[in-house]
Amino acid sequence: MRRRPQISTAAALVVGALLVLSPNLPLNRVPSEDEGVFLYIARTIAAGGAPYRDVWDHKPPGVYLLDLLAGANVWGVFVLQAIALATAGWLSYRALARGGLGPYGAVFGTIAWVVAVPRLFLEDGLQTNFPEFYALPLQFGALGLFAEDEARHAPTWRTGALGALGAAAALLKPTAIGLWLTIALVLVFTSARYGRWRDLRRRALLITGPFLGVAVVVVVWLAIAGALPDAVEQVLRYNAAYSAFATPLARAEAIALGLRLTLPSGLALVAIAGWVAALSGPRPPIVLLAAAAFPIELLLSSTGRAYHYYFLPWLPAMGVLAAYLCWWLLTRFGGRFSFVVLAACVSMAIVPLLLVGRLIGVRDDGAAREAATYVDYATTSADAVLVWGSRAEVLVLADRRSATRLVYQYAALATRGYASPATIDAVIADLARETPLLIIDASKDSFVTPPLDRAGLASWTSPEPQYAWPPETSRIVDFVETNYERLGVLQQSGWTVWRLRSR
Repeated sequence: MRRRPQISTAAALVVGALLVLSPNLPLNRVPSEDEGVFLYIARTIAAGGAPYRDVWDHKPPGVYLLDLLAGANVWGVFVLQAIALATAGWLSYRALARGGLGPYGAVFGTIAWVVAVPRLFLEDGLQTNFPEFYALPLQFGALGLFAEDEARHAPTWRTGALGALGAAAALLKPTAIGLWLTIALVLVFTSARYGRWRDLRRRALLITGPFLGVAVVVVVWLAIAGALPDAVEQVLRYNAAYSAFATPLARAEAIALGLRLTLPSGLALVAIAGWVAALSGPRPPIVLLAAAAFPIELLLSSTGRAYHYYFLPWLPAMGVLAAYLCWWLLTRFGGRFSFVVLAACVSMAIVPLLLVGRLIGVRDDGAAREAATYVDYATTSADAVLVWGSRAEVLVLADRRSATRLVYQYAALATRGYASPATIDAVIADLARETPLLIIDASKDSFVTPPLDRAGLASWTSPEPQYAWPPETSRIVDFVETNYERLGVLQQSGWTVWRLRSR
Protein backbone atom coordinates (compact mmCIF):
# COMPACT_ATOMS: atom_id res chain seq x y z
CA MET A 1 0.00 0.00 0.00
CA ARG A 2 2.94 2.32 0.61
CA ARG A 3 4.20 1.92 -2.95
CA ARG A 4 1.38 3.99 -4.48
CA PRO A 5 2.03 7.15 -2.38
CA GLN A 6 5.74 6.86 -3.14
CA ILE A 7 5.03 6.67 -6.87
CA SER A 8 2.67 9.64 -6.61
CA THR A 9 5.27 11.65 -4.70
CA ALA A 10 7.97 10.82 -7.27
CA ALA A 11 5.66 11.79 -10.13
CA ALA A 12 4.79 15.08 -8.42
CA LEU A 13 8.47 15.88 -7.93
CA VAL A 14 9.29 15.14 -11.58
CA VAL A 15 6.38 17.28 -12.80
CA GLY A 16 7.42 20.09 -10.47
CA ALA A 17 11.03 19.92 -11.65
CA LEU A 18 9.96 20.02 -15.30
CA LEU A 19 7.72 23.02 -14.58
CA VAL A 20 10.46 24.96 -12.80
CA LEU A 21 13.02 24.14 -15.51
CA SER A 22 10.71 24.47 -18.52
CA PRO A 23 12.37 27.75 -19.64
CA ASN A 24 15.60 25.74 -19.98
CA LEU A 25 14.16 23.47 -22.67
CA PRO A 26 16.54 23.87 -25.63
CA LEU A 27 13.81 24.63 -28.17
CA ASN A 28 14.18 28.36 -28.78
CA ARG A 29 17.29 29.05 -26.78
CA VAL A 30 21.02 28.40 -27.03
CA PRO A 31 23.47 27.44 -24.27
CA SER A 32 24.54 30.29 -22.03
CA GLU A 33 28.17 31.37 -22.10
CA ASP A 34 29.05 29.15 -19.13
CA GLU A 35 27.14 26.20 -20.52
CA GLY A 36 28.88 26.65 -23.87
CA VAL A 37 32.25 26.24 -22.15
CA PHE A 38 31.11 23.22 -20.13
CA LEU A 39 29.70 21.45 -23.18
CA TYR A 40 32.82 22.21 -25.21
CA ILE A 41 35.03 20.73 -22.50
CA ALA A 42 32.77 17.67 -22.16
CA ARG A 43 33.06 17.06 -25.91
CA THR A 44 36.83 17.50 -25.66
CA ILE A 45 36.96 14.80 -22.96
CA ALA A 46 34.73 12.52 -25.06
CA ALA A 47 37.15 12.94 -27.96
CA GLY A 48 40.09 11.84 -25.82
CA GLY A 49 41.21 15.25 -24.58
CA ALA A 50 41.53 16.58 -21.06
CA PRO A 51 40.25 19.66 -19.25
CA TYR A 52 42.80 22.33 -18.30
CA ARG A 53 45.46 20.80 -20.57
CA ASP A 54 43.44 21.21 -23.77
CA VAL A 55 40.84 23.79 -22.69
CA TRP A 56 41.42 26.58 -20.19
CA ASP A 57 38.79 27.01 -17.47
CA HIS A 58 38.85 27.62 -13.74
CA LYS A 59 35.96 25.43 -12.57
CA PRO A 60 36.63 22.11 -10.81
CA PRO A 61 35.99 19.14 -13.13
CA GLY A 62 32.66 18.00 -11.66
CA VAL A 63 30.42 19.96 -14.01
CA TYR A 64 32.37 18.82 -17.09
CA LEU A 65 31.93 15.19 -16.07
CA LEU A 66 28.21 15.71 -15.51
CA ASP A 67 27.85 17.26 -18.98
CA LEU A 68 29.78 14.28 -20.33
CA LEU A 69 27.36 11.96 -18.51
CA ALA A 70 24.51 13.89 -20.15
CA GLY A 71 25.91 13.07 -23.60
CA ALA A 72 27.53 16.52 -24.01
CA ASN A 73 24.36 17.84 -25.64
CA VAL A 74 21.71 20.33 -24.58
CA TRP A 75 18.85 17.82 -24.34
CA GLY A 76 20.85 15.50 -22.15
CA VAL A 77 21.75 18.43 -19.89
CA PHE A 78 18.08 19.34 -19.50
CA VAL A 79 17.17 15.77 -18.54
CA LEU A 80 20.04 15.68 -16.04
CA GLN A 81 18.88 18.96 -14.52
CA ALA A 82 15.33 17.65 -14.10
CA ILE A 83 16.65 14.51 -12.40
CA ALA A 84 18.88 16.60 -10.10
CA LEU A 85 16.05 18.93 -9.06
CA ALA A 86 13.53 16.13 -8.52
CA THR A 87 16.10 14.19 -6.48
CA ALA A 88 16.90 17.26 -4.40
CA GLY A 89 13.18 17.73 -3.74
CA TRP A 90 12.76 14.13 -2.62
CA LEU A 91 15.85 14.26 -0.39
CA SER A 92 14.66 17.58 1.02
CA TYR A 93 11.26 16.24 2.06
CA ARG A 94 12.82 13.09 3.46
CA ALA A 95 15.47 14.94 5.47
CA LEU A 96 13.02 17.48 6.89
CA ALA A 97 10.38 14.89 7.78
CA ARG A 98 12.87 12.50 9.38
CA GLY A 99 14.71 15.39 10.98
CA GLY A 100 11.79 16.05 13.31
CA LEU A 101 9.95 18.84 11.48
CA GLY A 102 6.87 16.79 10.55
CA PRO A 103 5.06 16.39 7.22
CA TYR A 104 3.75 19.96 7.10
CA GLY A 105 7.17 21.41 7.83
CA ALA A 106 8.77 19.10 5.27
CA VAL A 107 6.31 20.12 2.55
CA PHE A 108 6.55 23.83 3.36
CA GLY A 109 10.35 23.86 3.59
CA THR A 110 10.72 21.98 0.31
CA ILE A 111 8.30 24.22 -1.58
CA ALA A 112 9.90 27.32 -0.06
CA TRP A 113 13.33 26.63 -1.57
CA VAL A 114 12.10 25.12 -4.85
CA VAL A 115 10.13 28.24 -5.78
CA ALA A 116 13.30 30.31 -5.28
CA VAL A 117 15.20 28.29 -7.91
CA PRO A 118 13.89 30.08 -11.05
CA ARG A 119 15.17 33.50 -10.01
CA LEU A 120 18.60 32.13 -9.09
CA PHE A 121 19.07 29.68 -11.95
CA LEU A 122 17.28 30.80 -15.12
CA GLU A 123 18.12 33.53 -17.64
CA ASP A 124 16.34 35.17 -20.55
CA GLY A 125 16.49 33.13 -23.76
CA LEU A 126 19.36 30.88 -22.67
CA GLN A 127 19.81 27.35 -21.40
CA THR A 128 21.66 27.79 -18.14
CA ASN A 129 23.83 25.26 -16.40
CA PHE A 130 25.76 26.02 -13.22
CA PRO A 131 27.71 23.66 -10.93
CA GLU A 132 26.02 25.10 -7.82
CA PHE A 133 22.71 23.66 -9.04
CA TYR A 134 24.00 20.08 -9.02
CA ALA A 135 25.22 20.52 -5.45
CA LEU A 136 21.61 20.78 -4.21
CA PRO A 137 20.90 17.00 -4.03
CA LEU A 138 24.32 16.51 -2.41
CA GLN A 139 23.53 19.12 0.24
CA PHE A 140 20.10 17.69 1.03
CA GLY A 141 21.55 14.19 1.08
CA ALA A 142 24.13 15.37 3.62
CA LEU A 143 21.43 17.02 5.74
CA GLY A 144 19.45 13.79 5.88
CA LEU A 145 22.49 11.65 6.66
CA PHE A 146 23.61 14.01 9.42
CA ALA A 147 20.16 14.07 11.04
CA GLU A 148 19.92 10.26 11.01
CA ASP A 149 23.47 9.85 12.29
CA GLU A 150 22.84 12.25 15.17
CA ALA A 151 19.71 10.34 16.15
CA ARG A 152 21.87 7.23 16.66
CA HIS A 153 24.59 8.99 18.69
CA ALA A 154 27.21 6.84 16.98
CA PRO A 155 29.00 6.89 13.61
CA THR A 156 27.59 4.60 10.92
CA TRP A 157 28.03 4.12 7.18
CA ARG A 158 26.21 7.44 6.85
CA THR A 159 29.24 9.18 8.32
CA GLY A 160 31.42 7.89 5.49
CA ALA A 161 28.77 8.82 2.94
CA LEU A 162 28.93 12.40 4.25
CA GLY A 163 32.61 12.51 3.27
CA ALA A 164 31.94 11.21 -0.24
CA LEU A 165 29.14 13.74 -0.77
CA GLY A 166 31.40 16.54 0.46
CA ALA A 167 34.10 15.58 -2.04
CA ALA A 168 31.53 15.53 -4.85
CA ALA A 169 30.34 19.01 -3.84
CA ALA A 170 33.92 20.33 -3.77
CA LEU A 171 34.46 18.96 -7.28
CA LEU A 172 31.50 21.05 -8.41
CA LYS A 173 32.34 24.31 -6.64
CA PRO A 174 34.51 24.90 -3.55
CA THR A 175 31.99 27.46 -2.25
CA ALA A 176 29.36 24.70 -2.13
CA ILE A 177 31.00 22.95 0.82
CA GLY A 178 29.70 25.33 3.48
CA LEU A 179 27.39 22.64 4.85
CA TRP A 180 30.29 20.21 5.33
CA LEU A 181 32.40 22.89 7.03
CA THR A 182 29.48 23.44 9.38
CA ILE A 183 29.16 19.70 10.06
CA ALA A 184 32.82 19.67 11.09
CA LEU A 185 32.31 22.65 13.41
CA VAL A 186 29.18 21.14 14.96
CA LEU A 187 30.93 17.82 15.57
CA VAL A 188 33.87 19.55 17.24
CA PHE A 189 31.54 21.70 19.37
CA THR A 190 29.35 18.82 20.53
CA SER A 191 32.37 16.60 21.21
CA ALA A 192 33.97 19.32 23.33
CA ARG A 193 30.72 19.94 25.16
CA TYR A 194 30.13 16.31 26.10
CA GLY A 195 33.74 15.10 26.14
CA ARG A 196 33.23 12.63 23.26
CA TRP A 197 36.71 12.93 21.79
CA ARG A 198 37.02 9.28 20.88
CA ASP A 199 33.74 9.49 18.99
CA LEU A 200 35.01 12.61 17.19
CA ARG A 201 38.18 10.81 16.06
CA ARG A 202 36.13 7.93 14.65
CA ARG A 203 33.78 10.30 12.82
CA ALA A 204 36.67 12.36 11.47
CA LEU A 205 38.33 9.25 10.04
CA LEU A 206 35.08 7.98 8.55
CA ILE A 207 34.41 11.34 6.87
CA THR A 208 37.97 12.08 5.77
CA GLY A 209 38.62 8.66 4.23
CA PRO A 210 35.89 8.74 1.54
CA PHE A 211 36.49 12.46 0.95
CA LEU A 212 40.15 11.87 0.19
CA GLY A 213 39.33 8.70 -1.76
CA VAL A 214 37.12 10.59 -4.21
CA ALA A 215 39.66 13.41 -4.47
CA VAL A 216 42.53 10.97 -5.15
CA VAL A 217 40.61 9.31 -8.00
CA VAL A 218 40.17 12.68 -9.72
CA VAL A 219 43.77 13.72 -9.08
CA VAL A 220 45.07 10.42 -10.52
CA TRP A 221 42.85 10.85 -13.61
CA LEU A 222 44.17 14.36 -14.22
CA ALA A 223 47.76 13.24 -13.57
CA ILE A 224 47.52 10.36 -16.04
CA ALA A 225 46.11 12.77 -18.64
CA GLY A 226 48.99 15.18 -18.03
CA ALA A 227 46.54 17.86 -16.92
CA LEU A 228 47.27 18.08 -13.19
CA PRO A 229 49.73 21.02 -13.28
CA ASP A 230 47.32 22.97 -15.48
CA ALA A 231 44.44 22.10 -13.15
CA VAL A 232 46.35 23.43 -10.14
CA GLU A 233 47.24 26.57 -12.06
CA GLN A 234 43.71 27.29 -13.28
CA VAL A 235 41.50 26.05 -10.45
CA LEU A 236 43.64 27.05 -7.48
CA ARG A 237 45.85 29.93 -8.55
CA TYR A 238 43.29 31.67 -10.75
CA ASN A 239 40.45 31.41 -8.25
CA ALA A 240 42.72 32.73 -5.49
CA ALA A 241 43.46 35.81 -7.60
CA TYR A 242 39.82 36.16 -8.64
CA SER A 243 38.35 35.97 -5.14
CA ALA A 244 41.03 38.18 -3.56
CA PHE A 245 39.85 41.15 -5.59
CA ALA A 246 36.50 41.46 -3.77
CA THR A 247 36.47 44.22 -1.15
CA PRO A 248 34.55 43.92 2.14
CA LEU A 249 31.98 46.36 0.76
CA ALA A 250 31.56 44.27 -2.40
CA ARG A 251 31.09 41.14 -0.29
CA ALA A 252 28.40 42.86 1.77
CA GLU A 253 26.68 44.04 -1.39
CA ALA A 254 26.78 40.48 -2.77
CA ILE A 255 25.03 39.15 0.33
CA ALA A 256 22.43 41.92 0.09
CA LEU A 257 21.83 41.02 -3.56
CA GLY A 258 21.32 37.36 -2.67
CA LEU A 259 18.75 38.28 -0.05
CA ARG A 260 17.01 40.54 -2.54
CA LEU A 261 16.89 37.78 -5.16
CA THR A 262 15.32 35.35 -2.67
CA LEU A 263 12.83 37.97 -1.48
CA PRO A 264 10.15 37.84 -4.25
CA SER A 265 9.11 34.31 -3.27
CA GLY A 266 9.26 35.21 0.41
CA LEU A 267 12.03 32.70 1.16
CA ALA A 268 14.39 35.32 2.59
CA LEU A 269 11.77 36.48 5.08
CA VAL A 270 10.68 33.07 6.33
CA ALA A 271 14.28 31.78 6.47
CA ILE A 272 15.47 34.74 8.53
CA ALA A 273 12.43 34.40 10.81
CA GLY A 274 13.19 30.68 11.18
CA TRP A 275 16.82 31.47 11.96
CA VAL A 276 15.82 33.90 14.71
CA ALA A 277 13.41 31.34 16.16
CA ALA A 278 16.10 28.66 16.04
CA LEU A 279 18.47 30.81 18.08
CA SER A 280 16.15 30.90 21.08
CA GLY A 281 14.06 27.73 21.00
CA PRO A 282 14.62 23.97 21.20
CA ARG A 283 15.77 22.66 17.85
CA PRO A 284 16.46 19.27 16.26
CA PRO A 285 20.05 18.59 15.05
CA ILE A 286 19.12 19.34 11.43
CA VAL A 287 17.94 22.83 12.44
CA LEU A 288 21.06 23.45 14.52
CA LEU A 289 23.12 22.53 11.46
CA ALA A 290 21.12 24.81 9.15
CA ALA A 291 21.20 27.73 11.60
CA ALA A 292 24.98 27.45 11.88
CA ALA A 293 25.44 26.89 8.13
CA PHE A 294 23.36 29.87 7.01
CA PRO A 295 25.89 32.63 7.91
CA ILE A 296 28.74 30.47 6.59
CA GLU A 297 26.91 30.07 3.27
CA LEU A 298 26.40 33.85 3.14
CA LEU A 299 30.11 34.45 3.52
CA LEU A 300 31.16 31.81 0.96
CA SER A 301 28.81 33.21 -1.69
CA SER A 302 30.51 36.60 -1.50
CA THR A 303 34.00 35.41 -2.44
CA GLY A 304 33.69 36.54 -6.06
CA ARG A 305 31.40 38.57 -8.31
CA ALA A 306 27.75 38.69 -7.27
CA TYR A 307 26.24 36.43 -9.94
CA HIS A 308 22.70 35.22 -9.26
CA TYR A 309 23.62 31.53 -9.31
CA TYR A 310 26.23 32.02 -6.57
CA PHE A 311 23.35 31.99 -4.09
CA LEU A 312 21.97 28.56 -5.00
CA PRO A 313 23.95 26.90 -2.15
CA TRP A 314 21.91 28.99 0.30
CA LEU A 315 18.72 27.10 -0.51
CA PRO A 316 19.14 23.95 1.63
CA ALA A 317 19.85 25.88 4.83
CA MET A 318 17.06 28.35 4.03
CA GLY A 319 14.66 25.48 3.29
CA VAL A 320 15.39 23.88 6.68
CA LEU A 321 14.90 27.19 8.49
CA ALA A 322 11.61 27.77 6.66
CA ALA A 323 10.47 24.27 7.64
CA TYR A 324 11.45 24.93 11.25
CA LEU A 325 9.44 28.15 11.32
CA CYS A 326 6.41 26.22 10.04
CA TRP A 327 6.91 23.48 12.66
CA TRP A 328 7.47 26.10 15.41
CA LEU A 329 4.20 27.86 14.57
CA LEU A 330 2.25 24.60 14.28
CA THR A 331 3.37 23.53 17.75
CA ARG A 332 1.95 26.77 19.12
CA PHE A 333 -1.25 27.16 17.12
CA GLY A 334 -2.11 23.54 16.43
CA GLY A 335 -3.78 21.98 13.39
CA ARG A 336 -5.82 25.08 12.57
CA PHE A 337 -2.59 26.66 11.37
CA SER A 338 -2.33 24.07 8.57
CA PHE A 339 -4.56 26.21 6.35
CA VAL A 340 -2.14 29.11 6.78
CA VAL A 341 0.71 26.80 5.66
CA LEU A 342 -1.21 25.91 2.50
CA ALA A 343 -1.98 29.56 1.77
CA ALA A 344 1.67 30.49 2.34
CA CYS A 345 2.82 27.78 -0.11
CA VAL A 346 0.47 29.09 -2.79
CA SER A 347 1.40 32.74 -2.25
CA MET A 348 5.14 32.01 -2.33
CA ALA A 349 4.76 30.31 -5.71
CA ILE A 350 2.91 33.16 -7.46
CA VAL A 351 5.85 35.41 -8.41
CA PRO A 352 8.16 32.50 -9.41
CA LEU A 353 5.42 30.99 -11.61
CA LEU A 354 4.92 34.34 -13.31
CA LEU A 355 8.66 34.50 -13.95
CA VAL A 356 8.68 30.97 -15.38
CA GLY A 357 5.70 31.82 -17.59
CA ARG A 358 7.46 34.89 -18.93
CA LEU A 359 10.75 33.10 -19.57
CA ILE A 360 9.06 30.27 -21.47
CA GLY A 361 8.13 32.75 -24.19
CA VAL A 362 11.59 34.34 -24.46
CA ARG A 363 13.91 32.98 -27.12
CA ASP A 364 17.58 33.71 -27.71
CA ASP A 365 18.65 36.80 -29.64
CA GLY A 366 19.82 34.75 -32.63
CA ALA A 367 23.41 36.02 -32.56
CA ALA A 368 25.04 32.71 -31.65
CA ARG A 369 22.83 30.76 -34.06
CA GLU A 370 23.68 33.12 -36.91
CA ALA A 371 27.41 32.84 -36.22
CA ALA A 372 27.24 29.05 -35.86
CA THR A 373 25.33 28.73 -39.14
CA TYR A 374 27.95 30.83 -40.92
CA VAL A 375 30.84 28.87 -39.39
CA ASP A 376 29.20 25.59 -40.38
CA TYR A 377 28.77 26.86 -43.95
CA ALA A 378 32.25 28.42 -44.35
CA THR A 379 34.38 25.71 -42.71
CA THR A 380 34.64 21.94 -42.47
CA SER A 381 34.81 19.78 -39.38
CA ALA A 382 38.58 19.56 -39.84
CA ASP A 383 39.05 23.34 -39.68
CA ALA A 384 39.96 25.20 -36.50
CA VAL A 385 38.02 28.36 -35.66
CA LEU A 386 38.69 31.24 -33.28
CA VAL A 387 35.74 32.86 -31.55
CA TRP A 388 37.15 36.02 -30.00
CA GLY A 389 35.21 36.81 -26.85
CA SER A 390 33.24 34.69 -24.43
CA ARG A 391 30.74 33.08 -26.83
CA ALA A 392 31.99 29.49 -26.80
CA GLU A 393 28.45 28.30 -27.50
CA VAL A 394 29.11 29.17 -31.17
CA LEU A 395 31.72 26.40 -31.27
CA VAL A 396 29.28 23.99 -29.65
CA LEU A 397 26.43 24.81 -32.04
CA ALA A 398 28.71 24.61 -35.09
CA ASP A 399 30.54 21.55 -33.72
CA ARG A 400 33.97 23.06 -34.41
CA ARG A 401 37.21 23.01 -32.42
CA SER A 402 38.86 26.13 -31.08
CA ALA A 403 42.22 27.19 -32.48
CA THR A 404 43.40 27.92 -28.96
CA ARG A 405 42.70 26.31 -25.62
CA LEU A 406 41.33 29.70 -24.49
CA VAL A 407 37.79 29.17 -25.81
CA TYR A 408 37.02 32.40 -23.97
CA GLN A 409 39.84 34.82 -23.36
CA TYR A 410 39.16 37.54 -20.80
CA ALA A 411 39.70 35.46 -17.64
CA ALA A 412 43.15 34.14 -18.53
CA LEU A 413 44.37 37.23 -20.39
CA ALA A 414 43.01 40.12 -18.33
CA THR A 415 42.38 39.12 -14.70
CA ARG A 416 44.53 41.27 -12.42
CA GLY A 417 46.92 39.23 -10.32
CA TYR A 418 46.84 36.33 -12.78
CA ALA A 419 47.27 37.50 -16.37
CA SER A 420 50.76 37.78 -17.85
CA PRO A 421 52.38 38.50 -21.25
CA ALA A 422 53.38 34.82 -21.40
CA THR A 423 49.71 33.89 -21.86
CA ILE A 424 49.49 36.26 -24.82
CA ASP A 425 52.54 34.49 -26.27
CA ALA A 426 50.83 31.13 -25.78
CA VAL A 427 47.70 32.32 -27.63
CA ILE A 428 49.76 33.58 -30.57
CA ALA A 429 51.67 30.28 -30.64
CA ASP A 430 48.34 28.40 -30.71
CA LEU A 431 47.07 30.52 -33.61
CA ALA A 432 50.30 30.07 -35.56
CA ARG A 433 50.21 26.31 -35.05
CA GLU A 434 46.48 25.69 -35.63
CA THR A 435 45.99 28.52 -38.17
CA PRO A 436 42.21 28.98 -37.85
CA LEU A 437 40.48 29.32 -41.20
CA LEU A 438 37.93 31.69 -39.72
CA ILE A 439 37.87 34.21 -36.87
CA ILE A 440 34.61 35.51 -35.44
CA ASP A 441 35.07 38.69 -33.40
CA ALA A 442 32.18 38.45 -30.92
CA SER A 443 33.69 41.01 -28.54
CA LYS A 444 30.76 43.38 -29.05
CA ASP A 445 28.49 41.05 -27.11
CA SER A 446 31.11 39.43 -24.88
CA PHE A 447 32.20 40.17 -21.34
CA VAL A 448 35.07 42.70 -20.95
CA THR A 449 36.69 41.78 -24.29
CA PRO A 450 38.23 44.46 -26.57
CA PRO A 451 37.67 44.31 -30.34
CA LEU A 452 40.16 42.71 -32.72
CA ASP A 453 41.11 45.88 -34.55
CA ARG A 454 43.84 48.40 -33.84
CA ALA A 455 41.71 51.51 -33.49
CA GLY A 456 39.09 49.78 -31.37
CA LEU A 457 41.71 48.28 -29.06
CA ALA A 458 43.43 51.66 -28.61
CA SER A 459 40.23 53.37 -27.51
CA TRP A 460 38.78 50.48 -25.48
CA THR A 461 38.65 50.68 -21.69
CA SER A 462 37.62 47.89 -19.34
CA PRO A 463 34.24 48.50 -17.65
CA GLU A 464 35.38 46.28 -14.78
CA PRO A 465 38.41 47.25 -12.62
CA GLN A 466 39.14 43.57 -11.96
CA TYR A 467 40.16 43.11 -15.59
CA ALA A 468 42.97 44.95 -17.40
CA TRP A 469 44.20 43.81 -20.81
CA PRO A 470 48.01 44.04 -21.11
CA PRO A 471 49.63 46.16 -23.85
CA GLU A 472 50.85 42.91 -25.43
CA THR A 473 47.25 42.28 -26.58
CA SER A 474 48.14 44.38 -29.63
CA ARG A 475 50.33 41.49 -30.79
CA ILE A 476 47.21 39.37 -31.29
CA VAL A 477 45.72 42.16 -33.41
CA ASP A 478 48.97 42.32 -35.39
CA PHE A 479 48.77 38.58 -36.06
CA VAL A 480 45.16 38.85 -37.25
CA GLU A 481 45.71 41.86 -39.50
CA THR A 482 48.84 40.28 -41.03
CA ASN A 483 47.35 36.88 -41.78
CA TYR A 484 43.62 37.51 -42.24
CA GLU A 485 41.33 39.61 -44.36
CA ARG A 486 38.21 41.23 -42.99
CA LEU A 487 35.15 39.93 -44.84
CA GLY A 488 32.56 42.12 -43.13
CA VAL A 489 30.06 41.71 -40.32
CA LEU A 490 27.29 39.24 -39.66
CA GLN A 491 23.97 40.91 -40.35
CA GLN A 492 22.05 40.10 -37.18
CA SER A 493 24.78 40.27 -34.55
CA GLY A 494 27.18 42.76 -36.10
CA TRP A 495 30.10 40.46 -35.26
CA THR A 496 33.16 40.90 -37.49
CA VAL A 497 34.32 37.98 -39.65
CA TRP A 498 37.97 37.43 -40.60
CA ARG A 499 39.16 34.78 -43.06
CA LEU A 500 42.65 33.40 -43.62
CA ARG A 501 44.38 35.06 -46.56
CA SER A 502 45.09 32.94 -49.61
CA ARG A 503 48.70 31.90 -49.79
